[in-house]
Amino acid sequence: MKVEYPYDRIQKDFETSPFFKLLGFRFVELTEDEVILELPIEEKLLNTAGNLHGGVYATLIDNIIGLKLRSMYGQPMITVDLNVKYIAPINRGRITAKAKVFGNGRKIKMGEGEVYDQDGNLLAKGYGTFKVVKG
Repeated sequence: MKVEYPYDRIQKDFETSPFFKLLGFRFVELTEDEVILELPIEEKLLNTAGNLHGGVYATLIDNIIGLKLRSMYGQPMITVDLNVKYIAPINRGRITAKAKVFGNGRKIKMGEGEVYDQDGNLLAKGYGTFKVVKG
């Protein structure tokens, strides 16, 4: 069941999150139809090989799927399982993430997230299972 939900509240919740701010995520779009996050790559996010750390990809995928679910169903979600496939490295510029949702159970929701570079090349893809949290 899709619900009406104040997107400005979702955006405020995430933009005021200390972790969200620490990494530097920014909303590009937030609607029921589309949620897009952007992250400028900074030196603090690089691994010892000089590329974006895999944990940043995973965190971005986790957040984009959770945001997409929350924008559709209007309820907070917690991650039950997350699987990430790393496809290509990046060390400068910016990345963006988008999500799709599937598996509409009553308490369990699923989705996939993809991370792209500024030229549209796929860098990472992940699948997540989330549990609805009663508010």
